[in-house]
Amino acid sequence: MIKTSLSATLVPAAVLLGLAAAHPAVAGPKEEVVAAVDKFLAAKSYHASMSMGPGAATETDFVAPDRLRVKLGTMGDQVVIGTTMYMTIQGKTHKQPAPGGGAAGTRSREKMLGNLQTLKVAALGGETLAGTATRKYKVENSQPNKTSSTFWVAADTGYPVQAVNVAEIGGKTYTSTLKYSRYNDPSIRIEAPAVK
Repeated sequence: MIKTSLSATLVPAAVLLGLAAAHPAVAGPKEEVVAAVDKFLAAKSYHASMSMGPGAATETDFVAPDRLRVKLGTMGDQVVIGTTMYMTIQGKTHKQPAPGGGAAGTRSREKMLGNLQTLKVAALGGETLAGTATRKYKVENSQPNKTSSTFWVAADTGYPVQAVNVAEIGGKTYTSTLKYSRYNDPSIRIEAPAVK
């Protein structure tokens, strides 16, 4: 453990940091999942597809630092740029303040994993998912809501590939499947639609 007292010197701290970086296998499943989420949050762009049972999936594109496009199928599209949201429904686009601080307000460890103090992670071994070698985890939390996820991380890149989430909110259970791709793809661009 690196001490933060005034008597601690930089040399031992640098040595400890170097050892930690040289031996990432020392990290446990919880640290591995947190690292994957941190890498996800640092991505310049990505594409995600979310499904909740039968019906069309919701397609989402993100471009850092604060641009988000969500295609909701027959329900329309949303584009969030900064703290402004553009809603397009039946060919008409309205501009309004984005809820929750916009795209940046949804991007944090706590938003994705819940309370880190109550987070529990178990390694489930390796698995090939859609042709990609992954490490699979069971992720559970009780705060702020009871959640349970199966989480796949690409073995070669460390980026999340898929998450199957089960959450209990207000006495109801919700299951969703998220698939992630196109990390740091410069061809993903998000522009504000014309208000009409």
